[in-house]
Amino acid sequence: MRTLTVGDSGLGVYREGQPVDGPWDIARIPGFIDIHLHGGFGVDFMTSTEAEIVGWLDRLSELGYDACLPSTVSAGADAVKAALKNLPEHPIVAGFHLEGPFISPKYPGAQPLSAIVDPPEGPSEWDEVFDDPRLKLAALAPERPGALALTERLTKRGVTVSMAHTDATYAQVEAAAARGLDHATHTFNAMKGLHHREPGALGYALASDTMGVELIYDRVHVSPAAAKVLVKCAPDRLIGISDATQGAGLPEGTRFAMWGVECFVGADDIRLADGTLAGSKVTLLEVFQNLWSDFGPEVAIRACCLNPRRILGDRPVGKWLEFNPAGERVG
Repeated sequence: MRTLTVGDSGLGVYREGQPVDGPWDIARIPGFIDIHLHGGFGVDFMTSTEAEIVGWLDRLSELGYDACLPSTVSAGADAVKAALKNLPEHPIVAGFHLEGPFISPKYPGAQPLSAIVDPPEGPSEWDEVFDDPRLKLAALAPERPGALALTERLTKRGVTVSMAHTDATYAQVEAAAARGLDHATHTFNAMKGLHHREPGALGYALASDTMGVELIYDRVHVSPAAAKVLVKCAPDRLIGISDATQGAGLPEGTRFAMWGVECFVGADDIRLADGTLAGSKVTLLEVFQNLWSDFGPEVAIRACCLNPRRILGDRPVGKWLEFNPAGERVG
């Protein structure tokens, strides 16, 4: 039996524990790690009960999730603290992801515009959140006043800091990177794009040697052609994410209220009434399958099972999955 797996020589084909060349019979890989997801199956991390969140996480576990970071949305400190009280101790919960509210109002996406603020300077009502040991990833716009100081504060204690919903120039991202920022939230989406005289946030993400780059690969948020650019530039930095919101897994045509606005589930997406994308309707399993189909199994495995583990530190693998060469799960 020739197995595509992670062995002593890294990801590759092995037979009886030894690396070999050529085709493989089965892929045995670590479970999925989704570091950016807000909800699904009618559940929203910010507003649902602990029991509802447990039900959502149980369904993700059945799909092959080994770990995840339930993600907040731009809101006041009290609302974020209330959500964190409902974050359960669950086998696949590896912490939480603080997205916003310290982002750019120019690129809010579906984030509540009224909740966007600058990072606090000095002691604040946010200290309890910033100092929470469960915080693993924090996403902000590095050009905002106070963002550099917050970046340095969080990275000093091991939190990964990401640029998100940002109008930052290349130089502004470079300055934040010098303070420890080393991650890009849903690359291409809600960020200053690439221009040949101002490479912007996207340009920095593409050129970096170390920055982790998230990709919502539902083929809606980012086209296959643009995704190919990212795969070519950052194969070892690429991190597949779902960015799923509560409409993920619900039938097409479903309408629901989320973060104070009305949303609807389309054939391939979730949108606000004005047409703005409101997260995705896919799970990381579907992102994995899309990457496998378009770029091959090794890209999919690295992006969804290996690269995001760096955010979680030394968390051991808790689940192994098996796929056949057609990309179908068989175990």
